[in-house]
Amino acid sequence: MPNTEEFAITALAEALPNGSVVLSPRRDGSWTATLPDGSRRRLVVSWAGYGYPRDVQRALIDPEVRAAREHGDLIVIAAHTVSPGARQLLRSEGASWVGRDGSAELRLGTVWVDRDGASPSRPADRPLTWSPARADVTEALLAVLTKQDPATAGASDVPDVETVARMSGRSLGTVAGTYALLDAQQWTAPGLRPRSRVVANGPAMFDSWSRWTGEQRRRFDGFHSVHRDPARIVEQLVEAFGDELVLTGAAASELSRPTLTGGWVVTAYVASPDAWRGIDEATRRARLIPASVPRIRLAPTTPVIERTASIVDGRRVAAPARVYADLAAGTDREREAAESFRATMLQVVS
Repeated sequence: MPNTEEFAITALAEALPNGSVVLSPRRDGSWTATLPDGSRRRLVVSWAGYGYPRDVQRALIDPEVRAAREHGDLIVIAAHTVSPGARQLLRSEGASWVGRDGSAELRLGTVWVDRDGASPSRPADRPLTWSPARADVTEALLAVLTKQDPATAGASDVPDVETVARMSGRSLGTVAGTYALLDAQQWTAPGLRPRSRVVANGPAMFDSWSRWTGEQRRRFDGFHSVHRDPARIVEQLVEAFGDELVLTGAAASELSRPTLTGGWVVTAYVASPDAWRGIDEATRRARLIPASVPRIRLAPTTPVIERTASIVDGRRVAAPARVYADLAAGTDREREAAESFRATMLQVVS
């Protein structure tokens, strides 16, 4: 059984009074609920991730849930936690719900459950103090998460320490320490399997990381190009840097989510072993002229940016979280593009 189904049915079973409802699996993936009066009702349990209104809305419009409601079957929406706004939405729809934090509002025949629930631990009193090392670890974690389809099982699983250490270029101890801090913020939480973790509040973690990243004002050197068409400028850079080029910002987002019209600055990282010296030598060979109002912005890549890059339309592009952060740190047009990019390419943390 996929993890999300395990989360959902386990949360429901724990919320029900002992012996009140007997749940039996059906061949179609739904459940039969045997109620105290002996009657049997088909029950559909749907997983709504982090339990925000947008998550709950997606669960309610799921074809299986809609069909169950039309047939008068019982439905329960389950999530890690269910936000106040989502609770209001579910009440307005007359839908039962349950959270893995112990909260529940169930209306299953004659069985009614109302429980506020309580988190097993309080969030940290102070916000997480970011550092380059912690940000790299979180960026690698986000790179794994944002490759997942939010509707699939395991989409919220936190990768193991060894995987993130390799991707981030940071030590095992740094990764383990950062994971402990994410737990303290209740952005991550224990999973069902021993020593496993799941993301409990992805949007909050992503917002905090991207805000701090944007505030760092990473250095980019600007260059002029004789070309006005951004696509032609990208080709020029590929000719100069080859596989060392990693597109980010608008140059990456426009490949997967075109929203900008006219021209825009092409931003990229260069995976040169000589860092800035390598960029200087390659730009001189390509006859790129430094410019204060540039059409090109370049910076050396970091281990986490290079190791989390992927191929899109034959170009190396930064991971979606990095693309968003670099867009959000740009012009007004780029910030607007960032929000559109997040809504489509970063659904697991939106």
